[in-house]
Amino acid sequence: MVKILDKYVFTESLKYFTLSILTFLTLFAVIDMVSNLEILIKYGLKTEVTYVTGRFPLYLVRVIPIAVLLSAMITLSKFSSTSELTVVKALGISIYRFTLPLVLLASLASLSSLLLQEKVVPAGLSKVKEVEALMEKRKGEKVPINGIWVKNEKNQYIFFWSFKPAEKEGERITVLSVNGTKPVKRIDALKAKYRRNGIWRLKEGFERDFEELKSQKFKEKDLNLQITPKELLLSSTLPESMGLTQLFLTIKRLSRIGYETDYLSLELYSRLSLSLLPIVAVIIGIPFGVYNPRNKRGYTLLFAALLIVSMWIVISLFLSLGKSGVLPPSYAAFAPLFIFGAVGLTLLGRVDT
Repeated sequence: MVKILDKYVFTESLKYFTLSILTFLTLFAVIDMVSNLEILIKYGLKTEVTYVTGRFPLYLVRVIPIAVLLSAMITLSKFSSTSELTVVKALGISIYRFTLPLVLLASLASLSSLLLQEKVVPAGLSKVKEVEALMEKRKGEKVPINGIWVKNEKNQYIFFWSFKPAEKEGERITVLSVNGTKPVKRIDALKAKYRRNGIWRLKEGFERDFEELKSQKFKEKDLNLQITPKELLLSSTLPESMGLTQLFLTIKRLSRIGYETDYLSLELYSRLSLSLLPIVAVIIGIPFGVYNPRNKRGYTLLFAALLIVSMWIVISLFLSLGKSGVLPPSYAAFAPLFIFGAVGLTLLGRVDT
């Protein structure tokens, strides 16, 4: 009997989960197409469809926690209004046992979110990047690209904080020479201008020799980085378009040679936090779904809307504090999970089982 009941609860919750996903994705698709009519007019329907569908996986990852919350609350609200919860408790089955299929659905949703961010989201954003590059090329302009790093044949790690492809100029450049994994020399410059044959002119810089323990400033310095602007562009990969594994390995590699990686760590932790959010959402959704005063589903939808807005505000606030350097990346990403998880567990402990 319990297996039949589990299947029934899982099927009902899956129905509302799927309906929520389709509703939000359709809404986002319409908004995206309307707000990007310029692409449709100038480049055709195929290009706009490519642009919109490329962003779909990212939207899906962000919608999954909301869909889990809604499915848990609506499913339990329905069972409460039809007195099925009362019957279940009369049979000696606790609310905790009854809602295990909801936790299973949330766990599967969390795993799906991880897989999407590892494989599908980067591929989708790559298509979006291609459309944006086409638009920039048609306009005859290039926007600065931030956070490019590359390794040349001289075992030098080169980092451009910002690079302007049209001007062939970079800002805040670091060149780190290593022997194995040991740094031996580091050059930092405020600006770099490409000359020819892989040679760049660095300006307003500082050179440090870790072996001879000496340093010196310079106004201008020509340095053969063995890389052209075109090769630099091909090396540029935004953190948002990296898979989780690639992002993790990039952080490890850059940390080992002394680069600042807080912005990459925040991106990684926030994406992991987003993948764990469905589990927190179901913990919060269960007590609110069980509580259904006067058997009115309007209360459920109102509570759901308030919870979604509250969670979005808190998560955005902590991420903003992380980006500004006020909070460490791990704390900024995972603190909202602990806050809402604690609230959910407290409410769950007060549920009449």
